[in-house]
Amino acid sequence: MGLMRLAVQNRSCIPPDGLDRVCICGPDDLHGELPWFAKVYFSSNHLVIERPESDSGWIYIPWRIPGRGEMLLGTATLSERLHPYQLEVELARGTVNRLRNQTFQWESMGLEIPDSLWQTAQKATREFSRAATSQQAPAVAAEHARTAITDAIDGMDELASVYSMQAITVCRSQSPRFNTLLGIQLGDQMSDLDLVRQLPGAFNLAAARLGWATVESSEGTRNWKHADAQIEWSRQAGLKACGGPLLEFSDSGIPDWAYLWEGDFTSLRDFMLEHVRRTVRRYRGRVHVWQVASRMCSSEVLAFSEEQRLQIVAEAIATARQFDAQTPVVISFDQPWGEYLASKKLDLAPLHFADALIRADLGLSGLGLEINIGYQPGGSSLRNPLAYSQLIDHWSQLELPLLVSLTLPSSSAEDPQASPKIRTCGADSDEDITPETQDDWTRRHLPMLLAKPSVQAILWNQLSDAQPHEFPHGGIFDANNHPKPIFQSLRSFRNEHLL
Repeated sequence: MGLMRLAVQNRSCIPPDGLDRVCICGPDDLHGELPWFAKVYFSSNHLVIERPESDSGWIYIPWRIPGRGEMLLGTATLSERLHPYQLEVELARGTVNRLRNQTFQWESMGLEIPDSLWQTAQKATREFSRAATSQQAPAVAAEHARTAITDAIDGMDELASVYSMQAITVCRSQSPRFNTLLGIQLGDQMSDLDLVRQLPGAFNLAAARLGWATVESSEGTRNWKHADAQIEWSRQAGLKACGGPLLEFSDSGIPDWAYLWEGDFTSLRDFMLEHVRRTVRRYRGRVHVWQVASRMCSSEVLAFSEEQRLQIVAEAIATARQFDAQTPVVISFDQPWGEYLASKKLDLAPLHFADALIRADLGLSGLGLEINIGYQPGGSSLRNPLAYSQLIDHWSQLELPLLVSLTLPSSSAEDPQASPKIRTCGADSDEDITPETQDDWTRRHLPMLLAKPSVQAILWNQLSDAQPHEFPHGGIFDANNHPKPIFQSLRSFRNEHLL
């Protein structure tokens, strides 16, 4: 058994539910960093991590940063030792290293680094040096470490912005507009017409969920009313249509009646493939991309094993291809960093699952990354902007186009229309999560996604907080169907950059 201990000077920097999201990662040829199953707890002022492995690894911890709220920070590589590490110092070491390494890497590729960024990186490095050399006085070391972390995050923001602007400028020298799709998930119901009339100015893609639970809420009885309306509206509005996910391996994606068949794999597989078959036959020629399946790695619905989920998804792809050989087929993965592996003893990380399906040569056209930021359970912690760039780069190794779907909360208050199982995380006060913070994150990160050639579609995963939805306050319209600031930013982004 492996055991790692880290002395924490200020435990209040770790949010109350933060231990559930601490993970230790090891190197993986495909994934880059892969979480290991571990048990995490406090013993006095020590953070203790127990795990089956004893190899060196990176530790990721939700950490409160003054003026920024909560962010997932990582150490550099740590090996097991008898003497505890000082957590604040190691988080500073990892954060500063990530800034410096990415800066040098992009500079070697031709990125022009402004003097202001070098100065910020040097300042962060000096503060880390003071922290590392002051560990005999833990309080002093922790204070220098906190300053180094803040400076390094500031540098990461600037570096991401510089990279995005220069990459977009290079692309625009070849074509003034990007053919990237910017889409919105319409949800399970057809929304108010006054609302949807506003969407074509901001989006060129609309996603109709067409899910099994929505269409066949009663066994053997299919209701296509809302799906027909969404597909037809997309056509009339001049938006490309994305159909799916047809199969969503989650509580909300499985009809209640299906649990009566739990344990009967053959029958459940047949029900799910029949839904794919009927949906593709009904809408082929009217849908521009099929999102066949999602959330098949992290969920454990209907007692399916990993092998059974893999089999169903493979057969669903083949079924969609059988009845529509021309339209691109995509599958989507939530928690694309594989965070769930830290608390579940599973074999397949998302990238491994995707790689297996690609190698099966089923005709898969693209991969979706569903990033639900600031939600638990099932979401992903807020990370520094370089982490999103590295995630895209890792998935790009599979050499398929990427569809990135995003959700981010605009409030930490109760949301009666949201799933009662999902909560927002990372807020100490009402000012930490607001419509303005949702908008600010989006404006800063969309250019990074646009700058990545592998990203061919960006989808906002929730339309309105006024209708039943999954993620609290994740829509671009509020509970009164009024647009949030993010809506205008998305519209400006589309008008400035996209066809």
